[in-house]
Amino acid sequence: MEEKLQFVPSLKDAFAIGVKNLVPIVLSVLLWLVTVWIPYVNVGTTIALATLPVKLSKGEMISPMFIFESKYRHCMGEYFILQAVITSAISVAFLFMIIPAIVLSLSWMLAVYLLVGKGMNWALCLSESNRLMMGYKFKAFCLKFAVNIALLVVSYVLFSMFDAIAGSLGVLVCVLVGVCVMLSVDAVIYRELVLSEDKVEEAKPEEAL
Repeated sequence: MEEKLQFVPSLKDAFAIGVKNLVPIVLSVLLWLVTVWIPYVNVGTTIALATLPVKLSKGEMISPMFIFESKYRHCMGEYFILQAVITSAISVAFLFMIIPAIVLSLSWMLAVYLLVGKGMNWALCLSESNRLMMGYKFKAFCLKFAVNIALLVVSYVLFSMFDAIAGSLGVLVCVLVGVCVMLSVDAVIYRELVLSEDKVEEAKPEEAL
């Protein structure tokens, strides 16, 4: 069986997905900013952005208009409960010397994505995310850490090599790319741990025949 979340291939995939969707992601954020004052609609658009990796995991170029899809508004109750539970639990875990909070956040990092991507209830999202991340938390941490380090290094180099204006513009572009790649890292993790398992389950009946 092929190993999931291989470091270099996963980073390459995340970079490719992030760069490919750089403009659509920026436009999606701009649309959110323009419409964030509209009650009820702003809930759906916020949930859409928060679960963007689910959309990115399919490998296709997204449309900025996806944030207005009604399915995101329909799950707002479950989303609020889920986020409240996660935030409260991680806040308590943070009191125990930070490390437990990091582990817990990695264990539950797929929960909000499962809520939208699989339509699970909030409690099942937590347990299923914990199951799926078992044995992959350190890999996920390394992928995220590598992107953050690369972002800091490239930003520092750009700011050091050019004057204030050009350096600032370079850093801005670098940050935009970095954020898109970071979202794409989550998309790759979701694809490798969730969507790949779905394909295995779908293939089982065919093998039985």
